[in-house]
Amino acid sequence: ICEAGKRAHITSYAYEKPLKPPAFCMALRKYLRNGKMEKVQQHGFERIVEIMLSNRGEEYRLVIELFGEGNIILVNPEGKILHATSYRRMRDRNILRGEVYAYPPSRSDDPRGLQREDFQKIRSLGRLEVVRAVARFLGIGGTYSEEILLRAGISKNTPCSSLEDRDLGAIFDSLQQLLSEASAENAKPFGFIDEEGQWIDVAPVPLKRYSHLKRVQYQTFNEALDEYYTKMSFGERVSHVKDLVEQE
Repeated sequence: ICEAGKRAHITSYAYEKPLKPPAFCMALRKYLRNGKMEKVQQHGFERIVEIMLSNRGEEYRLVIELFGEGNIILVNPEGKILHATSYRRMRDRNILRGEVYAYPPSRSDDPRGLQREDFQKIRSLGRLEVVRAVARFLGIGGTYSEEILLRAGISKNTPCSSLEDRDLGAIFDSLQQLLSEASAENAKPFGFIDEEGQWIDVAPVPLKRYSHLKRVQYQTFNEALDEYYTKMSFGERVSHVKDLVEQE
């Protein structure tokens, strides 16, 4: 399942399909039917997933943009846009049929390559709240920015200008810890549920900011995402694929 701006994961549920497929799906069938998925990769540390596919001797890319409103774009062997779920002109690039696909400009450095001294830049952001500064500096969402600060023992409302060297060091150490825990070999995915049984979030690691919530652990992050989005969107109104097989 690929949902622009939200998610991309394998599902074990059977969803009801429309009688007439959307035009974008028909376009994908035209170019990709009976093709082979060769590779799935992330573009740097950006919220962009790329699926590499081959069909009839041609190589295609399905680019899934998960930031902002999102987009799903089919790119031909020459790197040009064949189809997209949303076409638009923007200041730094265009998503238009026939134009070469361009990645959005990166708004931050890859946090996996940052050094301790790089975090001195945060202090220069003055009166800006540190939770906003960390999110901007690392290119991450508010949830993980808050988690890093919680683990570092720093109030999220602290002005950047008042941070001391030990605070910046604690933020760096907290980031390294979170990156290590979220790595493929160490990940322990959880779903977080409130007292009323409502799903609140999922994460590849146990988050301290959700320590007051009920936790459900999963074998893989993919499984956690599948359960979360299915329950959020449909509750119990979808069927598990294995259940359908057993019924047949």
